[in-house]
Amino acid sequence: MNNYIQQVIDEYKNDIQNFFVLCIFDELETHYDYLTLYEQHMADGSIIALDHHDSTANSKRYVLSEEAYLQNEELFYKLRIEARNRTIEKMAKSVIFYVVAQNDDANHSILSNKQLLDEALNKTKRIIRKTTFISDPITWDYFYSWCRAQLTTFVFEEMIITNGVNGLKNLTPTELNELFVERLTSNLTSNREFINKFSRAIDLYIQEWQRKIIHELNNNIQTYLRIEHAVEKQEVARVERENIQITTIPNYIFVLNSVVYHAVREAIYRRSFTQGEPDSWPQYNFIKGKTKGHIRIIPKLENDKNTMNLNEESIIMAHNIVQQLSTIDVDVLDILCSIFLHRSKHPDEIIEIELADILVMRGLKAKLGGEGRRGGFEAKQKEQVITALSNIQSLWLTIEKTVIYKNNQPIQVGVQGRTILFKQKDGKEYRVNKENCSKTISFTLDKVLAKYLTSSQRQVALLPLQALTYHAYRFSCEKQLCRYLSWRWRTQAYKGDFLQLNKISTLLEASGETLNKRSPMRTRERFEKALDQLTADKIIADWHYVNWDEDVALSRGWTKYWLNTSVVIEPSHVVKDHYRSIKKVDKNAVLQEETVMKKNAMLRKIGERLLEIRKEHKLTLLTVAEALEVSASYVSNIERSQAKPSAKLRGKIVKWMEAFD
Repeated sequence: MNNYIQQVIDEYKNDIQNFFVLCIFDELETHYDYLTLYEQHMADGSIIALDHHDSTANSKRYVLSEEAYLQNEELFYKLRIEARNRTIEKMAKSVIFYVVAQNDDANHSILSNKQLLDEALNKTKRIIRKTTFISDPITWDYFYSWCRAQLTTFVFEEMIITNGVNGLKNLTPTELNELFVERLTSNLTSNREFINKFSRAIDLYIQEWQRKIIHELNNNIQTYLRIEHAVEKQEVARVERENIQITTIPNYIFVLNSVVYHAVREAIYRRSFTQGEPDSWPQYNFIKGKTKGHIRIIPKLENDKNTMNLNEESIIMAHNIVQQLSTIDVDVLDILCSIFLHRSKHPDEIIEIELADILVMRGLKAKLGGEGRRGGFEAKQKEQVITALSNIQSLWLTIEKTVIYKNNQPIQVGVQGRTILFKQKDGKEYRVNKENCSKTISFTLDKVLAKYLTSSQRQVALLPLQALTYHAYRFSCEKQLCRYLSWRWRTQAYKGDFLQLNKISTLLEASGETLNKRSPMRTRERFEKALDQLTADKIIADWHYVNWDEDVALSRGWTKYWLNTSVVIEPSHVVKDHYRSIKKVDKNAVLQEETVMKKNAMLRKIGERLLEIRKEHKLTLLTVAEALEVSASYVSNIERSQAKPSAKLRGKIVKWMEAFD
């Protein structure tokens, strides 16, 4: 570019109003044929200079004014985060290639091992995001400013060639901006040469980032990734578990996902039962959306046909049960639910399992017997499960008001009963104790939960098995976050939007954590450690704060700001892949897209016919422009389908063309 053109660009570029370019990409790809890519880039000598613009070819791009951006800032921010995650993932891939290239003999196998590869990729992304210059918001601000400057220069180059310098000088600031936005939009949507030129420029920028990241990490990359440790971890994972198969999706089970079921789990681990009068049952009230109800602790007696018959012995027993409730009870409830969903053919079927099945699903190991062979489980482990079964049996659920769907029609219903019924094969109920549950357990769902299996709106959610195997006390926060996120992702699956903002205060409440007022930093550290643990265990793909300023944590009163801050938690690709099939199809969006396609086709025909008439009658662009009362360049753009005339102008064009027919 010669100096004169650059001087013209520098003179007019400041007159361009601030703009934003919105890119909507396809689903973020997390699966790569790394071995093939590695060998290809090794052959090309391009380990650092990996291509980044391949995915932009099929993306959709829109040009927005600053006013339009600010009106939907939250939505556009989420889209910006998605694009940022794509860039970080591609850089992580480059870093992994670099590590393998430096230690080929030791690490080459990682490229063909999906489990090790996923672990290395996730760990590398966290390192890049949290320990390098990428974590500084200024880095991204500079990048966005650079992108905007590049686009401005590229568009002005074309405008100077097409319109000439004098053509630009004759334009008012408003006309200049209109022409700029028109050309920018046209180039980003349909000019393949322009798109590739801009993408290559971005590639070179990102490659400098990659070199800088590798320089920052230097020899610590191998230590960060801990590939050898990952291999050892995989070998341990290969040890066969005595397990029962209850799902076709590895490392996940299905559980009910109705608000009622979620309320039952909350009531257990929160233990927030009102004591009420001395002669009343402990009670937990809940209101969730259109559902209102309460859960009482009413111990199961040998003959409890009249469950509301209060007596001193049962009341004391009920209040003792409240004190016994724990996250182990929630684990056992989820296990019973998942086994029932997997094995039952109808809602009132009685399912029989072994006590050992529950212990195995909780991740417990049977102790070794003689000569190193596997023996049985400890008596204490069995007692914990039997106590949990008894506690679950004591839950009496009353739904005062809810809405279920029958034949796709909403119906308000009210129902009450226990959550789980323990029945013998002949259908007779029994009370859980050591004698009748020492080996086998037979159960079914009571009518309250069973209603959510017969409804046309039945919902089940994926729950990570890890939620059951985490230690009940040391990892209680991780356990409850697993369940909350499992429930929330399932409710979001209908819209296909898994990047909703999660307020810190809401997540703390869901995890059962409370703010340590004397040392709030401990609460924050515990919370962040839990999310890091879920990331390391591949339950979530990643997480990050939204608009959090670390400097605020150094000032007084930072906890209030932190509690109102949000995080974005991205589910694993397993969860997104599973729920993709139930994503709601937006009929309005489809209809709108079809309308746009028809309109574009009509505009192309108008442009083609306009060009034919002008050439047939040997008319100049200026002559046609004067007749239509627009600029000559605008007529040229209409002919090339680079401009979209308004309805009023389209009518004028059609009327003008009719004179030549």
